[in-house]
Amino acid sequence: KAQLSVINAWKEQKITKVTNKTEKKLLEISAWEKKQTTKIESQLADTQRKMDSKKKEKAEKLRRKKAAVHAKAQEKKARVQTRRAQEILDAEDEAATFQATGQIPNKSSCSCF
Repeated sequence: KAQLSVINAWKEQKITKVTNKTEKKLLEISAWEKKQTTKIESQLADTQRKMDSKKKEKAEKLRRKKAAVHAKAQEKKARVQTRRAQEILDAEDEAATFQATGQIPNKSSCSCF
């Protein structure tokens, strides 16, 4: 009977030792996992901030490009309108000259005849 209680005590001690060792290892693994996860989440957040920043920079660059295209188009339209106005004035001056002199314009100066 004494031998059985020594064996049971040894067994309980061994089980307790294994359980404590296992719990210590599990806590170490959980701590490692938490540290790694925190590190990765930090990197992920940093990457997200950089991506957002790059997206904003790219969007701003495209907005500036669009504004430049619009400004250039406005300049071109203004030049065309100015040329049109000048050509109309020239045509009115020529017509006035023809009326004053009684001449008839020749066909090469006007494609409407």
